[in-house]
Amino acid sequence: MARFFEVVKDECRKNSGEIKLPTRATERSAGYDFYSPVDVVIQPNEMAMIWTDVKAHMYYDNLLMINVRSSMGKQPIMIANTQGWIDSDYYGNPDNDGNIGFRLFNLGKTPYEIKVGDRIGQGVFVKYGKVKDDNTKETRHGGFGSTN
Repeated sequence: MARFFEVVKDECRKNSGEIKLPTRATERSAGYDFYSPVDVVIQPNEMAMIWTDVKAHMYYDNLLMINVRSSMGKQPIMIANTQGWIDSDYYGNPDNDGNIGFRLFNLGKTPYEIKVGDRIGQGVFVKYGKVKDDNTKETRHGGFGSTN
């Protein structure tokens, strides 16, 4: 088993055109940059959902933590729920095949423009632990927001 990114199945894609998989900027970068597959303008005090058409395969005890890039704070732009956590069982789910989306909120006073290929966020893989009496046997049955 390994960590990797890939494009979601064709029937789960939200965008047309070529999809750029996440990359690291330098060999010591912790985060993988995600790229926008669409042009978007986010008006002040409004949100936009950008589906990347990318999914992340990871170890069962990992999550992918997503955040905006630090340079996006100049506007300021944030992820609407402040931070995204992608669980390992989100990959390949029946609703959207694990399509990773960034819901961005513009806190600034001017429109924020995103072009195809712009970096819209970063993802960092994180290993997590469980307590000794954790005994959940629940499984994921859907995609974005499906575990309430």
